[in-house]
Amino acid sequence: MAKLRDTAAWAALGVAAAALTAWLLPRLHPALPDDWQISRGEAKAIALERLRDLGEPVADPYVVTSLVFRPTLEQRLRRAELAAGAGAGADDPWRSRLAREVLEWQVKVYPPGARSRAWTYGGAVTPDGEVAGLRLQVEQEQGEGSVDPETARRRAEEFLVRQEFDLSRYGEPEVRREDLGHRTDTTVRYRDRERALGEEVGYGVEVAFAGDRLAGFNTWIDDPQDRVLQQQRQPVILLGTARFLVNYLLFPIVAVFFLRRYHAGEVGVKRAVQIFALVFATGTLLIAMSARSATENFGFGPLSRAQVTWAWGLQLVILFFAAIAAIAALSWSVGESLCRERWGAKLAAFDALFLGRWNNATFARSALRGPAAGCVLVAVSLVLAWLFARRGALLSASDLFGPWWESAPWPGVALVLFAVPFALYGELFGRLLLVPAAVRAMGRWLGPLAVVAIGAVVLGPVLAAQSATWDLVLSLVSGGFLVWLFLRYDLLTAVLASATALVLPRALPLVAAEDPMLQLQGGLALLAVAVPLLASVRHLAGGEELAYRYEDVPPHVRRIAERERQRVELETARRIQSSILPELPPSLHGVEIAHAYLPATEVGGDFYDVLALEDGRLALAVGDVAGHGVSSGLVMSMARSALAVQVTFDPEVASVFRTMNRMVYQTARKRLLTTLSYGLLDPVRRQLYFGSAGHLFPYRIGADGRVDALESVAYPLGVRDPLPVRVEGVPLAAGDTLFFYSDGVVEARRDGSEELYGFDRLEDSLRRHAAAGPAALRDGVLADLERFTAGAPREDDQTILVLRLP
Repeated sequence: MAKLRDTAAWAALGVAAAALTAWLLPRLHPALPDDWQISRGEAKAIALERLRDLGEPVADPYVVTSLVFRPTLEQRLRRAELAAGAGAGADDPWRSRLAREVLEWQVKVYPPGARSRAWTYGGAVTPDGEVAGLRLQVEQEQGEGSVDPETARRRAEEFLVRQEFDLSRYGEPEVRREDLGHRTDTTVRYRDRERALGEEVGYGVEVAFAGDRLAGFNTWIDDPQDRVLQQQRQPVILLGTARFLVNYLLFPIVAVFFLRRYHAGEVGVKRAVQIFALVFATGTLLIAMSARSATENFGFGPLSRAQVTWAWGLQLVILFFAAIAAIAALSWSVGESLCRERWGAKLAAFDALFLGRWNNATFARSALRGPAAGCVLVAVSLVLAWLFARRGALLSASDLFGPWWESAPWPGVALVLFAVPFALYGELFGRLLLVPAAVRAMGRWLGPLAVVAIGAVVLGPVLAAQSATWDLVLSLVSGGFLVWLFLRYDLLTAVLASATALVLPRALPLVAAEDPMLQLQGGLALLAVAVPLLASVRHLAGGEELAYRYEDVPPHVRRIAERERQRVELETARRIQSSILPELPPSLHGVEIAHAYLPATEVGGDFYDVLALEDGRLALAVGDVAGHGVSSGLVMSMARSALAVQVTFDPEVASVFRTMNRMVYQTARKRLLTTLSYGLLDPVRRQLYFGSAGHLFPYRIGADGRVDALESVAYPLGVRDPLPVRVEGVPLAAGDTLFFYSDGVVEARRDGSEELYGFDRLEDSLRRHAAAGPAALRDGVLADLERFTAGAPREDDQTILVLRLP
């Protein structure tokens, strides 16, 4: 019931926010055309027809049609509006003829093979279909002659009248001339009697002549504060450029985190590849649709205008969309591994989106919350701009008319293609990756605040402001809201909210247009963000919840879980083994003792023990179960336990080997061979009785440094039953040292080398350290072994037991 109430609240909030946005947007963006009557194709047709007034059409032309927004002119008009306190009255600068020039369709006609900016004809058409400019571009080395001022004025007036200009709106014309040597260019400039920007700012229309040839007309504006306005826009432009370039800094950082987790086996790549393909494909399609207009102001050496479209378009695809696609993909891999440790439920609906599992309430609720939250985010941004308009929180309509979508043949489709990559990039990096990483590093409260601050600089707001300060403020609002959505709900909610916030304010001007084609495109864009909701709306109330089963979890996550389970089991086994192996005292019955046990893995197969008997003797044992790991550790534990029990009842050498062989033969024969070196040491009589079942011979080191191997040959335990073992008796002297060890010592080697440490090096080490006590002797041997292997990982367990007689 609580979930239903939450869903209903979001639905109501989304509808209210959408209505508020539709009401506020044109009031906060007075530059939006209120009579948008023509589409891109219609503007192109109008311009090409009217350009015939300037000369013969270009054969097989390359035509570029772009929707051009003049942010500086918008800024001038907004300043004039605030200064005059204008509303809907006659003094409102937005009702002036100048305001119609903020947004125009520009049409450039290039001859075949012409280079960038070498267009022949250019036209400007306002959204309501009025022609605002027609120009013929004549190269400086072309044309000839001149037009005298009176003739120029007469021809200019005749031309403007034919273009349906009301010359009574303009003052007396001003004639300007420029001598180019072989020709003299003339401009007849008419100043509009209107004063929308005050007396100091002049604007109007001018007719140009290239020599004696009519070159068309266009509008002009002369503002003494133009340089100041351009400088004021520089911080916003620099901030936007920084956000563009920061992608190249983010990629190596995210890649490092990805590679670390990938090599550790903690991340998968299947979904990341899908995300990369989606972002890259939508970005590529967007560029394919809009590259002709988006690259209008670009140049590329000797390339023609048509070639520049492909060259710059390809660069944008590779250098920009490939970069954000890679960041989004890597952010998913790393962020997913971080989130599944604590916040796996936040990924359920997003996973369902890619898996096509839309028939559940979990997905349906996110599909509703996301668009509703996007509407709320846009409405909140507009309300803040409205409340603080007088303090500089003016929104820039240039952000709503990007060349990547508005100038495309199908602007609604292009707008969706624009929103998909940027929403995925922003949310996968800015929320999925940064939030859990920051929470882990800085805590529950400080972490999200740090993410919001980073996002304000890197990602930007959903609606741009005319000043860098307010742009950052709106960025903080946008980032904070999206971080809250992610923490409160899930990833899909944040992604759909981001996509909706990108689409809604940019599609509404299309929906409000009078042209049916533009209305259709705006409706398609809004419909696209609602597709997940429309496909799953019937599951909102009674649909099943999306619950992850083990087989639903990606393979790499199952590997992580399995490895974690194995790690816990191995750690448990290691603790159990450590509790079984004894911690020997430094001396027993006057015999000094030192030992070392270095397993190759968490659980080893070596074992050792020194047991003090009631009659003053010591029972000594070092054994080795073949291999290492859990299976060897289990047999080792049984062998060591059996040894302790047997020594308690009958410690004699022959009895111990007989019992130990029977135990191994019955439990581990044909699977794990076990070697054992066992002896009884009498420190009073200085006598050692010992035997060896397949184990390396121990050494006796005399007080004079002499090293002797004590031989006793027999099969390993468990090979046959009964197992004959020859018991040897060895007399000892005061100060003699006994050195027992496992084969991991002599078989140690460097990485990539087949050369073993061997018996000769071990015996030489024993001679050099013979004069030292048992602990020093042990440490010296281990140090020599470490120098030989150069710190290479142990391939087998290493065990050393040293005893010195008093």
